[in-house]
Amino acid sequence: MGVLVDYFAASSVELDRVGLSAGPAGIGWPYVDCKGWIDGLAGRVAELTGRDPSEFGDDVVISAEADGPWLTRVRPEVALALAGVSDERLAEYAEEELLDEHEADQYAQLRNLARSAGANHRDLYCWSSL
Repeated sequence: MGVLVDYFAASSVELDRVGLSAGPAGIGWPYVDCKGWIDGLAGRVAELTGRDPSEFGDDVVISAEADGPWLTRVRPEVALALAGVSDERLAEYAEEELLDEHEADQYAQLRNLARSAGANHRDLYCWSSL
């Protein structure tokens, strides 16, 4: 059994209108599948940007049922830093960390999701479940 982890963008109004028990995929929203990423996005963005993870703080818990699913809002500082990562830096990071093509693509998709979220006045969220 693994941990399902999906990142998606939404406004607070959009979140209020839907139930997320099945995750963003279950309601047809665009998302980035990051199955198994249980350590969160802030640490990864800190590595990408050369910043200290303590600058970002923790995600904001939106809902945390005992058996899941769990929903957190990614801190705006993390989303903004991620959105600012260049293609060149993503390629360097993929090489430094020996990421395979799928993993490197996940980072690019997340960066693009962060850019889209910012441009459309949405927040990034992490939905996870067992």
